[in-house]
Amino acid sequence: MSPAARTARWKTIGVYAAAALVLIYSLGPFLWIFIASITPETKTDWGAISGRGVTYFPTQPTLQNYIDLLNKTPFLQYFVNSAIIATGNMFLTLIVASLGAYGFVRFHFAGRGPLLVGMLIAYTIPSVVLLVPLLVIFRSYGLINTHLGMILAEATHSAPFVLLLMINYFSTLPRELDEAAQVDGCSRFGTLWRIIIPLSVPGLVAGGLLAFIMTWNNFLFAFLFTTTNAVKTLPIMMRLFAMGEPAVWSISAAGAVLTTLPVAIIFLLFQRMLMSGLAAGAVKG
Repeated sequence: MSPAARTARWKTIGVYAAAALVLIYSLGPFLWIFIASITPETKTDWGAISGRGVTYFPTQPTLQNYIDLLNKTPFLQYFVNSAIIATGNMFLTLIVASLGAYGFVRFHFAGRGPLLVGMLIAYTIPSVVLLVPLLVIFRSYGLINTHLGMILAEATHSAPFVLLLMINYFSTLPRELDEAAQVDGCSRFGTLWRIIIPLSVPGLVAGGLLAFIMTWNNFLFAFLFTTTNAVKTLPIMMRLFAMGEPAVWSISAAGAVLTTLPVAIIFLLFQRMLMSGLAAGAVKG
């Protein structure tokens, strides 16, 4: 083996070793929390998991913790609330971002540049800055403790980002497509719906998934704008678990697993579209 080939081989081994270490470091806590979720709740296990050692191989694995989670806590209600709000925000964000991005890309109008800068600034504004004005507006219109209010609040954070993503993606589509559709009698909206949207599925999937995940994981808006179980989301329940409500570690671990699982499954199912949508949107600004 030549020195160059030997060097290349060791570089490859080094890259794989570094990737393995990062993977172990990243997935280690998730593995631990999953094992905790199937470990029977005893004083010994509690002590082992909470500081005096780690039990990675429970002698009597059980699903009772998941059964207790579903029967003794309002987890299902919180789960449904999270699904409704995250899905609603995803569709609202995609509609707003698609219409806005098409207008920015295909039309040249006065103030286009400042508006784009405004969208970028809106995305960089921390969510905490919006809390007081949103609280005042939502109280005025009766949107506190409603799914609609939560969807609108979440859209203030996700819509600017997805709009900028779709602007980049639509910019990669040639204008000749629009011209050909209009020659065939399509209106502007018809061109967007029949031509641009079908060609932009990877970008839409990427933007929609990112909006969904941002909403699913967001704690701040749910903490401020909800006070009843009818609207509270899973991040609120995770906070209760962290505060010791219920004071049962294994049930809390089961809740953490079920909270993480939907996002992980969605990412695994759509990872190719997500990556291709982000990559295609980065080709042209």
